[in-house]
Amino acid sequence: MSAEPLSILLASTTASLSLDLFIHPLDTIKTRVQSREYSQFLRTNTGTSIWRHPGIFRGLYQGIASVTAASFPAAGAFFITYEHAQLGLQVLHEKLGTQESSSAQLFSNFCAASVAELAACGVFAPADALKHNAQMIQPHQLDASAGAAGRRRIGGLAQKATRLAFKKFINPRQLWSGYPALVAHSLPVSAIQMPLYEAFRHRIFEYRRGAREGGLEGPRDHRKKQAHLTMREAAATAAISAAVSGSIASVLTAPMDIIRTRIMLDAADTTAPQKKRMINAVREIIRTDGPRGLFRGCAINTFMAAVGSGLYFGLYESTKWWLSSDSIEEDRIMLE
Repeated sequence: MSAEPLSILLASTTASLSLDLFIHPLDTIKTRVQSREYSQFLRTNTGTSIWRHPGIFRGLYQGIASVTAASFPAAGAFFITYEHAQLGLQVLHEKLGTQESSSAQLFSNFCAASVAELAACGVFAPADALKHNAQMIQPHQLDASAGAAGRRRIGGLAQKATRLAFKKFINPRQLWSGYPALVAHSLPVSAIQMPLYEAFRHRIFEYRRGAREGGLEGPRDHRKKQAHLTMREAAATAAISAAVSGSIASVLTAPMDIIRTRIMLDAADTTAPQKKRMINAVREIIRTDGPRGLFRGCAINTFMAAVGSGLYFGLYESTKWWLSSDSIEEDRIMLE
């Protein structure tokens, strides 16, 4: 593997694993809030807050095993595909003479993000199905199936939840049955977020570069300080841009998020065509919770998207910058 793909893979994996450990408890709460069981709890206990459900805060790391196992290949598949698609499209723009066109660049970001998301979803779909089902394993199921040793072991119950969820899938092919729903949710998110992310990052970078060039007449020590800030600036710019773009994409795709959750939770229990399952999910949500039900969990998901995207892309850009031999060499030369 060449240095550049290796840097991308290591950077994306570092960012993904860090994000999974930090954001997974919120993701577990969101899954439960969007689930059929918790919706039934609200209808049965009219006037009661969802936060009063006895199991809402228990086992917040259930399903983490499948997610962390898929982080390395899924994140690598996305970013390697995205970066190489961007390079290929850039070559095409240079041949067509459209490299300076903002609309052409926006189209490139959209296409690269879409192709990358298709690749990542193919890797992540089984883990996503296991994660959602493990997050919904009830405490009494875990207590009944885990012995004293399992309860004493750190993470024992969370691992047991993943194993119990896996047993629900009689046919391994069922693990991929939610792939269309995952794509239907993740593709619009990436198609909206990545062009916005690149646009925001470009604007912030241009603003900072303009401010920096205005102060290049200072002493040599000042230029050294600016060189030291390069990696921090790259990480901060990426984090801010990703947080804003991720929040926007999350709000715009909120209905598809709860539909994906319902389909993933039913992945082991139905063989109906994917299109029919999506239609049935929408009808059920509207029938039981009204149109507002399509936005259940939107606030949590938007917060997750802002914090998660900021952390993810900030870590990704800073790790890639640090691993880049060109950046390290440039920093050394500037400091001499």
